[in-house]
Amino acid sequence: MPITHPVRVATEADIPAAARIRARNLPDRIITAEGMRLMVEDPPVRAVQLELAVDVAGELVGWALAMRLWFQTDPGVGMLDVVVDPDHQGRGVGASLAARAEQHLLEHGLLTVRGSSLDAPAPREFATGLGFVETSASSTSSVDPRTVVPEPVPDGVRLVPFGAMDDPRPVFELDLETSRDIPGEENFDGMALADWTKRFWHTPFADDDASLVAYVDGRLAALTMLRVDRPSGRAQNNLTATRREFRGRGLARLLKSHSLHRAAEAGATVAMTDNDETNAPMLAVNGALGYRPFARRVEWERRPADA
Repeated sequence: MPITHPVRVATEADIPAAARIRARNLPDRIITAEGMRLMVEDPPVRAVQLELAVDVAGELVGWALAMRLWFQTDPGVGMLDVVVDPDHQGRGVGASLAARAEQHLLEHGLLTVRGSSLDAPAPREFATGLGFVETSASSTSSVDPRTVVPEPVPDGVRLVPFGAMDDPRPVFELDLETSRDIPGEENFDGMALADWTKRFWHTPFADDDASLVAYVDGRLAALTMLRVDRPSGRAQNNLTATRREFRGRGLARLLKSHSLHRAAEAGATVAMTDNDETNAPMLAVNGALGYRPFARRVEWERRPADA
């Protein structure tokens, strides 16, 4: 019989320990307590968000997040994220968390559930054991930003950092518009300006100096969002995208070269990014900038017919 563990509702006080566990499991991500607080605090009511924890000998060893993917237009899709300290894996902690989290999702009618993980034997076995199937994958790559030379800015093009902008709405609208063209299952059309601003405008997820927009002849044409964690010297790309009518002009590569240069000036020695394996244009941009393979990330989904 599988070992079960008591599961409790997690609190804000659990975030530092949960961040450490997530960081150990997700080396392709920047995971900090500050970032986790921003990610989970004060969710919209429609998110029906639940955070769970398992303790062993008074120490947090497992954490889970279950919620509706509230930023999407389909209200019937849920999300499940389970992490267990590597020293306690294989002892039923993850199964106990998943069982309680899935009960919560079911209670709110969220029969289609998504998640993601590194493409490694343990998380793959865990996901398939819960009935999830792989829907897509992304290539995670890294570069030393100190090796990236900022490209010359063409005539008629102006680069502006987020920190020099006062109004988030044009950037928000550009983000939503361009995100629709990015391969993958998720969309962000259910996210309101207030939700986006709270998470990405002058926050740790989009560094004010290294996140940039490009204007072409006065029109907002492209953006890149980069997180820079100065204490660890790491950076992480969030999004780089160009409006359709401005594509093919090298704006994505231009923006990323200047963004990475700024990250290097802030002390970053490694920058991570991940892109859907079918996103050939952005993979080519990253390759030209010197990004090299680091890991593979799998997107999982379980529909009622899969359960």
